[in-house]
Amino acid sequence: MGSSRSLLGCLSSYVETAGSHLTGRQALARWAVSQTRLRRYRTLGEVVRSARAAPSTEQDKLLGALIAAAGAEPLAQLAVIAALSRHLGSAIAKWRRAGTSATDLAALEADLVSSCWEAVASAAAAMTNGSPLPKRLGLALADQAHQAVRNAFRRDLRASARTTSLDQVRGHSSSDHPPVAEQLAGEIAGAVRAGRISVSAAAPVLLTRVAGYSTAEAARALSQSPATLRAVRSRAERALVA
Repeated sequence: MGSSRSLLGCLSSYVETAGSHLTGRQALARWAVSQTRLRRYRTLGEVVRSARAAPSTEQDKLLGALIAAAGAEPLAQLAVIAALSRHLGSAIAKWRRAGTSATDLAALEADLVSSCWEAVASAAAAMTNGSPLPKRLGLALADQAHQAVRNAFRRDLRASARTTSLDQVRGHSSSDHPPVAEQLAGEIAGAVRAGRISVSAAAPVLLTRVAGYSTAEAARALSQSPATLRAVRSRAERALVA
């Protein structure tokens, strides 16, 4: 993958490729047993492309079918995020038009993906506990992710302003380096775009180091044991610093 690829583009490519493999086709067939709306599709990539192109009501039905059938499975969660790439891409385009630097834009995109992942996992967990999915599901998930990133960005700006004021009182300037989580999010996005790590390998790092999940929470969201998640995360982090 070239370095010009966006993180959302890399994620969509991963879903397309993984969904075309035998295990991906078998997963889709298994999900379609309980969700007849999925039965006309041969691969998960077809589901994603159809959901992107569909009117919002039809898109919501496809996303709801994926979450209802396999909301706890990482591949289905990634498919939902990939299907929402147009909604998420609109937020990224808005930040770009506002003059956000390439480095900050990469960090914001990584934050947006991890926040959307969290929103999808939360919706799936709520549905398992008997709660209905949000109305206008696609927009609700994308807006929840966008709002989370925007709120975090505003908190960072306020914290930066307070730090700058304190430093001016003390007679010295604050560090020019962005917060650690922001740096890490940008590094993860760059590594995925460059092909150094896969989206699935990046997921544990995004969820635990950027989104603030505990190891146990992230393991549940990704349907892994905590030991497996720690091992995958360790390999990914070694690749990030290599």
